[in-house]
Amino acid sequence: MKKNCWYLYLFEGEDKTDIFKIMKFDTISEMSEVLQIKPAVLSNYFHGLIKPRGILKYCVIYQSIPL
Repeated sequence: MKKNCWYLYLFEGEDKTDIFKIMKFDTISEMSEVLQIKPAVLSNYFHGLIKPRGILKYCVIYQSIPL
């Protein structure tokens, strides 16, 4: 079975030039617990359906694709 991972890049500012921290998660639900944001909001942000707000202004989310 294929297993995806999620990477959260946190930046020091809204300009997203200086990386503060990189975290790896197995699911969006795990990421939502750490950020205290609903999983649906994180998913919508990842898919570009909503504009960043709150902590999401300082984040970039990547999904790894297994080979």
